[in-house]
Amino acid sequence: MAEFILFSSYPILALIVGLVIGSFLNVVIYRLPLMMLAQYDEENEGAKPVNLWWPPSHCPQCEKPVLKRDNIPVISWLLLKGKCRFCGNGISAQYPITEAVVGLWFFVMAFYLVPRISVTEFVFCMGLFCVLYTLAVIDIKTLYLPDPLVYMLLWGGVLASVFGIIPVKPQQSVLGIVVSWALMYTVMTLYKKFRHQDGLGNGDVKLYAAASAWLGLDLLPELILISAVVGGFVYFVSWAYYEKILRVSESPLIKENNYIPYGPAIAVATLILFHVNIVQ
Repeated sequence: MAEFILFSSYPILALIVGLVIGSFLNVVIYRLPLMMLAQYDEENEGAKPVNLWWPPSHCPQCEKPVLKRDNIPVISWLLLKGKCRFCGNGISAQYPITEAVVGLWFFVMAFYLVPRISVTEFVFCMGLFCVLYTLAVIDIKTLYLPDPLVYMLLWGGVLASVFGIIPVKPQQSVLGIVVSWALMYTVMTLYKKFRHQDGLGNGDVKLYAAASAWLGLDLLPELILISAVVGGFVYFVSWAYYEKILRVSESPLIKENNYIPYGPAIAVATLILFHVNIVQ
């Protein structure tokens, strides 16, 4: 009976932890691109330094600090009706959406995976999702895949393989990284040479390599295929919805020069293959 109560409480605990982590991921999504771009922006040398810990959470409009009672994941945004307590400016719906998505993912995965896998395996699985989700959202917002997150994903996959946390042998993990990077870099280079425009970005190539660290070399063909299908489907649906239904020429998912954020497609394909083939 005690064991049943313990296991049945895991999804609730995972939900709470996921909501809190989702709140932190909002900070990473907003601040990490600013931190990375600031390194190359010589015009803003006098700007206030920003990192993941400082300054404390505040309204970007009135710069008033966010009160502790206004920092409760999802609930605070709903109670404030999506507006700043002090100036009344709107707060992006991205914040409660990210908190809810991460919290629900933790809840569902805890319900589905516990107690079949160990706590360490569960932590690595959730870490994979969090990094992929963060990269996907940043890519949608900025067409940028920050190297620190991509390399965290890559080395996390290698470590998980070396310590037997995932059923991918270290040599398969390393081969996956090398072959996927070489293959996708070649595709990127040849496409740009013959079409005189970018197809894949360097960030996409690196993300393929990082994902292959978790999936191994054997799943590379499926990773490329599924990500291409997902990316093409999202592009077509976005184009059709905005141009044919709304009659507007600009889709939020199709950026200038017809570039689309491809990181989300790679992230979705990675999660599908990981949970179908790795976590069983």
